[in-house]
Amino acid sequence: MGDEKKKNIATIEEEQEEESIAQPQKKGTFLSPFIIKILSLVAGVIGVIIISVLTVLIMTRCAIPSGGATGPDTETPKRIKKIHLEYLKIDDPFRQQLIDGRMIQLKLSLGYKSKDKKVQQELTQVIPEIRDIIIKHLSRLKSDYFQDEHALDRLEEDLLKQINRILNEGKVEKIFFLEYTLM
Repeated sequence: MGDEKKKNIATIEEEQEEESIAQPQKKGTFLSPFIIKILSLVAGVIGVIIISVLTVLIMTRCAIPSGGATGPDTETPKRIKKIHLEYLKIDDPFRQQLIDGRMIQLKLSLGYKSKDKKVQQELTQVIPEIRDIIIKHLSRLKSDYFQDEHALDRLEEDLLKQINRILNEGKVEKIFFLEYTLM
C-alpha cells in the first residue's frame, strides 16, 4: 500500500505537470499596475486642466463689472465736446417765389467757429454773394420740397456747400433758420 500511495502521488504530480504544460499560465491583467497608475495620473491632470480652462472662460464671460449691468442701454453716454459758434445774422429776410408760384420767407444766421475772426471778416464782405446764392437756390425749388420733416436739414446742407465754396478763410459750420414761412 505504501508503494501504491507513492505511485498515486507520482501519477498525480505527473498529471498536474501535464495540465500545467497544456494550459497557459494566467498573467493577471493586461497592463502592469505601474502603467495603470501613470495613465490614471495623466488622466487626472488632463481633467484638472480642462476644468480650469472652462472655469476661466465662464468667469470671463459672465463677470459683471463693478459698475453694474452692462449693455447699450445702461452705459453712460460720453459727452461730445461742443463747438461754440459765433453768429452772423443776416438782417433782411429772404422772400422768394418758388417755381410753382408759392412764396417762401426765410430769416437766417450763419454760425462759424468763435475763434476764427478771419471768417467773420470774410463773411461780412461776401454777404451780397451769400444773398445771391440763397435767392438763386430758393428760386429753383418747388413747394413740394418743403413737405417732409427733413426739408430744412436738406436746405441747410445744400446752402452750406454752396456758401463754403466761395469762402477762402474757413467755413460756415451751421445755418440757423430764425424764421421760416411757406405762403
